Amino acid sequence: MEILVKRFDPQGRLLLPKELREKLGEEVMIVDLGDRVELLPRRRADLKKFFDSIEVEELKEWEELKKELWAE
Repeated sequence: MEILVKRFDPQGRLLLPKELREKLGEEVMIVDLGDRVELLPRRRADLKKFFDSIEVEELKEWEELKKELWAE
């Protein structure tokens, strides 16, 4: 684990080193944990893992289908 000390610029921006930006990707989620914040990479969900995970006799309303997929 490496510890870096950085300062915000006058506009409130924080410059992250290139290595961290490459690790995190182009978009991050900022999680406010009260006494600290965490930066998490925002990855696109791989929806292929849901293919064939449920049996659908006929196409239902989208909201109902989403509920069934998330229940699996």
